[in-house]
Amino acid sequence: MMKKAVILGLAAYSSAGTIEVSTNDLSGGTAKAYANIKGAWSQGVSIFGRSATLTAEYDRNERDNFLSEVTLSGALDKVKYELSTKFGSAKALTLGTTTDDGTALEIESEISDLHMKVTKLSASRATTLRGQACDLELSHALGDNESKLKLSSVLGSGVSATGSLTTKGGASSVAYEVDYETDLTKGRKLTANVKPQDGSGEIEYVDSATLDGTITANVPLGGKPTVSIKRAWSF
Repeated sequence: MMKKAVILGLAAYSSAGTIEVSTNDLSGGTAKAYANIKGAWSQGVSIFGRSATLTAEYDRNERDNFLSEVTLSGALDKVKYELSTKFGSAKALTLGTTTDDGTALEIESEISDLHMKVTKLSASRATTLRGQACDLELSHALGDNESKLKLSSVLGSGVSATGSLTTKGGASSVAYEVDYETDLTKGRKLTANVKPQDGSGEIEYVDSATLDGTITANVPLGGKPTVSIKRAWSF
């Protein structure tokens, strides 16, 4: 009787999907080979009168003969939830809510053999420091006992900066990076990321206007440039 009640409490009402095909690095002489094929299908459902979304994903590089992940997401009053499973691994449950002052709280956990284990706690919110608008995020991973404080801010003219303080096992480290993003023309975007501490970073050019697809050229600082093409279809 219970099984029948659960079935009656689940009703589908809308669906959508995408297929995405991407090439290998065209500059490496492997243009004829596909790097990966991805697919996603989502179905709006009603569970006991509440709206939810069921999403199934396929990733050939992760699992070529079956779905790679299935996710059920929705909200119960002010609490958002996301229950996902990657086939062959433990299920993951994420719960999140936003307090009246705008702070977003999130709990990540793993579910195995009907036991739930909390793996990460995080809180984030927009704030102002010394007159500068910024985003503040504090997180703690229980498994490796790592805590991280992350501060990011838009400096203007497409430039943003992010700094983080990480504490793990009694040791702490500081990292920071600078990002730049600009639209060159419609459908053509240039982004850059630099980590001044070690001189690493990358410049990326994304073009979705020239061809029926998206061309991505990536130039790592001190590394080899790559070029790939991705095409997506919706249904």
